[in-house]
Amino acid sequence: MVVLTAVTAALYATAYIALSPFSIDLVPGVLSFSIRTIFPMVFGILFGPAGAWGLGIGNIVGDLFTGSLALGSVFGFLSNALLGYLGFTLWSRFGPRPAQFDADVEDAPAGDRVRPVLTYLAIGVVAAAASAVVLAWGLDLLGFVPFRVVAVTLAANFVIGNWVGGLLYLLLHRRVRAMGVTWDEIMDLDEPPGRGPRALLGTALVAVGGIAGWLVGIQLGGSDLLTPVVGVGFVAVLLGSLLL
Repeated sequence: MVVLTAVTAALYATAYIALSPFSIDLVPGVLSFSIRTIFPMVFGILFGPAGAWGLGIGNIVGDLFTGSLALGSVFGFLSNALLGYLGFTLWSRFGPRPAQFDADVEDAPAGDRVRPVLTYLAIGVVAAAASAVVLAWGLDLLGFVPFRVVAVTLAANFVIGNWVGGLLYLLLHRRVRAMGVTWDEIMDLDEPPGRGPRALLGTALVAVGGIAGWLVGIQLGGSDLLTPVVGVGFVAVLLGSLLL
């Protein structure tokens, strides 16, 4: 797991540094898409906790080499690690089992492919909202940038990155599994992650804390209530993640 964490960190840091100068304008002058956001959820689903830790560490390294390292990098670490961790925990519980993925999605009739795809898209939205709230709230708390200014950009980037990353997952998962380095093979669990009351509560906290926190934060704007109110969403996301 330590080696896989280091490899993931190196891969993500390299992508961060190499792709930092490049972005795709979604709304010219208003919203641009950072290409590196296609990697976090995919790495989390493939590599599990090792992938999540590697993403956080890789983001710190990327900040260092691009001159962006600051106190806000702590929240950048949390946000990127969460993208991977929530992708791993939610997909492992609500998506098809890794060994069944090929049969469930690629070799199944078209009608049977809908549920896994919709599940992936929904997880992409929940993970994006939760991670955007964590980073935007942290940057606002530190006085770096107002929540409303950055929250929309972050959420849009994370959602698009997670969804486009699904195509990358389809390309990589068979090859990575053949190498024997997916999380389920390395961790060698007796039973796959379940959907018990604890997992359902954690999922609810993450979803409500992320989505509601993002929506309320946008509405509050520069209000003095933003820090404590959205802070509740921040805590809900972290607590829910611990329960998953």
